[in-house]
Amino acid sequence: MNKSTTGVNQNSIGFLKKIILYLIIANALITMISGWVAYFNPAQFWYFAITGLGFPILFIFNFLVLMVLILLKSKMAWIPLAAFLTTVVQLPSVIQFGAGNDRPAFVEGQSDAIKVMSFNVRLFDLYNWTHNKETRKSILNMLSEKQPGILCFQEFYSSERDGFDNEKSLRDLLKANHAHIEYPITLHGSDHWGIATYSAFPILNKGVLYFNKKTANVCIFTDILVASDTIRVYNCHLQSVRLGAEEYKFLEALGNDGEEQTVKRTKNILSRLRTAFIKRASQAETISKHISESPYPVIVCGDFNDTPLSFTYKEISENLLDAFRESGSGFGTTYAGPIPGLRIDYLLYSSDFTSFQFETIKSKLSDHYPVEASFILNSKNNKIMLRIPGNLYLW
Repeated sequence: MNKSTTGVNQNSIGFLKKIILYLIIANALITMISGWVAYFNPAQFWYFAITGLGFPILFIFNFLVLMVLILLKSKMAWIPLAAFLTTVVQLPSVIQFGAGNDRPAFVEGQSDAIKVMSFNVRLFDLYNWTHNKETRKSILNMLSEKQPGILCFQEFYSSERDGFDNEKSLRDLLKANHAHIEYPITLHGSDHWGIATYSAFPILNKGVLYFNKKTANVCIFTDILVASDTIRVYNCHLQSVRLGAEEYKFLEALGNDGEEQTVKRTKNILSRLRTAFIKRASQAETISKHISESPYPVIVCGDFNDTPLSFTYKEISENLLDAFRESGSGFGTTYAGPIPGLRIDYLLYSSDFTSFQFETIKSKLSDHYPVEASFILNSKNNKIMLRIPGNLYLW
């Protein structure tokens, strides 16, 4: 082999090494951004927010790269190692190992256990997305079996039409028959879309935080009397990405469309993601401010439509605990749709409570899994708001 051929080969190898180095650096940087994306406001850095959707996959891939480079005794191993060390602390957001599942020992002044469930019920399968006409009945059967003391629905639907009067069905079915329901959307005077909180305990006060009355994305708060204490329950449904059927088909069959269709669908999805990230950031800031001013211990339920590594979650969960992290086990996946591994439904709470027996109910009744946990309130003799005739309240 002559010198010129050897030189060409060496140049090719040198170029290939540079490409590999750049790919390793890019992978490490994206992994680190995905792990700490909560600190980038989507209003300015919406494209960073996308990486948070893929954190588990990015973390695993980065770990595999690290193992390969260690086995090869490569000096480049420090790059994925840096990404691993700076993001491993985020793993408890997506996986837990069962700590806190047992009921804590009774302490004087504690309340009885309160079972709380949050469930995006997807309109009780109004449009037969599940291709099973028994889905609504199965949902009601599950609720009848579980009988949570407080139940927060997102994508709630009820109608005066026969077969879909869900308000009446739930009143007849649940022990939690005190209700706070808000309907941002009503059509034909009989069909209602919104959000609902049901309680087995007396409801003392109700309020709503509207983001946009043209959609069913809304947050309600409900003051509930538990024994001699008042607690405030927030029920939130934040901005959806609102992908259509064609976009979901595209995601499920990624790469099978022609180049022109792939570019078109990708641009459409990115545009919808950008809008949703920005709107959720604003909604989260509104909710967070309201929570910080609550005079009562709070439980926050809902479909945030965002991951635990997001700006949305960071804003709302400030100074709150996460029932999954405190008393859950396994992977925290709550989204049953075509994008795997997403935890977007939450039970958060103030430190006045202790949680135990967190559960994600893995039943395909909706595109979300219900989540539930039990809570004990450590009484601090907080003020009670009493209702008197005429809808007046005494503090």
